[in-house]
Amino acid sequence: MVTSRVQRVYVSFQAIGFYGAKCGLSSSVYSLPENPFPMATPVISMLMFRYVRTGQCARFAVNVRHRQLTTAAPQSDGVGSDGPTSNRNDVKPFEDIPRSKSKLSTYIDLFRHGGLSRMDKYILWRRQTFGPIWREIFGIFDSVIVADPVAAEAVTRAEGKYPRRQPVEPWLLYRKLDGYSIGVFLAEGEEWQRHRTVLNKPLLRPKEVASHTSTLNDVADDLVAKIRRVHAKSDKTSLNDDVYRWSMEGIAATLFERRLGLLRDAVDPRSEEFIQAVKDFFKYTESLVYLPLKLQVKLNMPAWKGLRRAAKTLFDVTEFHMKETIASKGTGDGSREIISYLYSTGKLSDGEILADATELFSAAVDTTSTTMIWVLDLLAWNEDVQQKLYQEISSVVPKGQEITQEHLRNLHYIKAVVRESMRLYPVAPASSRILASDVVLCGYHVPAETVVVVHTGLMSRDPELFEDPDKFLPERWMRSEQQIPRVNQYAAQPFAMGPRQCIGRRLAELEMYLCIAKIIQNFVLEPNNDQPLQPRLRFLQIGDKPLRLKFHDRI
Repeated sequence: MVTSRVQRVYVSFQAIGFYGAKCGLSSSVYSLPENPFPMATPVISMLMFRYVRTGQCARFAVNVRHRQLTTAAPQSDGVGSDGPTSNRNDVKPFEDIPRSKSKLSTYIDLFRHGGLSRMDKYILWRRQTFGPIWREIFGIFDSVIVADPVAAEAVTRAEGKYPRRQPVEPWLLYRKLDGYSIGVFLAEGEEWQRHRTVLNKPLLRPKEVASHTSTLNDVADDLVAKIRRVHAKSDKTSLNDDVYRWSMEGIAATLFERRLGLLRDAVDPRSEEFIQAVKDFFKYTESLVYLPLKLQVKLNMPAWKGLRRAAKTLFDVTEFHMKETIASKGTGDGSREIISYLYSTGKLSDGEILADATELFSAAVDTTSTTMIWVLDLLAWNEDVQQKLYQEISSVVPKGQEITQEHLRNLHYIKAVVRESMRLYPVAPASSRILASDVVLCGYHVPAETVVVVHTGLMSRDPELFEDPDKFLPERWMRSEQQIPRVNQYAAQPFAMGPRQCIGRRLAELEMYLCIAKIIQNFVLEPNNDQPLQPRLRFLQIGDKPLRLKFHDRI
């Protein structure tokens, strides 16, 4: 009976894909195998088919009037984002936060703006329609979205002692069903603090992170050698796979103090399987979080099966490298590699250490490599920035010398380049928090336990917050550039803010600074695509095509 209903809804969805061109609808999302209208009954499905078939869906899709809102309302008692004074009479109730009339209209609006892969266009349209705050009910999500730096600061102040994020239900469920422990990314409350306290020392203390500088220099040298050996000789090769391998090699070297040799011409198949599993994991997650999970699990649909298969590969490969490290290093010496240190504390179980290592390993591969791809593409298309960066590196690092922490302290522009790249193309354009206390955001009362999503991707392109917001201008982050207005730190927070900000931030930045410096020392970058990369959302924000560059040796 359930299967029959799903099939009938799915038939209507296929009809939308077939006739969508008549109404200006994108077909990019129609490749998903699951039911895109989870709340639709067969009656609604038939109505949708009728609207699409007769070419009336465009009128149906836009038949929702939205109100423009301001953020001028004063703050109520307690934490707020609208000023230092309080007046509860001027605060609008939670129920007045703008939103679509129904889930069905939400899906239609999404399809009109390009589908799941163009969520950025949909979210921008929402911001233009509703203002800096609105409520989004979509798939498994029911949250308030804010795109205002003052509100973002208020959310950070209201996150409580143990900051909580909106749970990613598919990830929690496969962990439970397949017997995997919860790691720092998914843990909450005191359990999260226990993981975080152990991990903070090796991952966030500057001295501990700096100990990996020499190793990450070697990894960067390997990528430069691979570029010279392969990519500099052919302008048709994609750089994506080797940037992925560089990122995986770097995190493996710091987690396990093991070099995997991923940038050699012959690569261990196990590592290739891991990289593919990372890509698959996020791809299947995208399908699962926007559609009803219980139904997909009950029918054992492709996205659910694919997620569990990818997750098993991630855990298996991580466990293999952990065992190899322990066999050679032991568990109690507290040496430089992070895995031995985690065992030496005695504060985490074996299963929890495996979960933490798997989360760090897989997350670092995808996020760091994607950010690096954006940086290289932006440098290739902005010759003046590239030249200024080369001049700074040349003046700080003597030719032929390894880059040290002392050099990095004086490489200010390279840090601005990375930060500006992440402003324009944040890999994770939004972060969520579950409020620990009531708060006033943009003039609305938002109660405790509400999920609030701070959308840094919207704020970082807001012309009211950034001068020439679409321009690649690293100088905006340089303190010496007095002519450029100072930036509100809450307006561009690619690593999130507060105690629960990205735990791998310092390692990722060190890895990127070293590699970018090495590449710019050796090559002049020139684009080899018709236009710069454009953003597409695949749970993370990635480029719409492979990165292809021309590499010219520096004289």
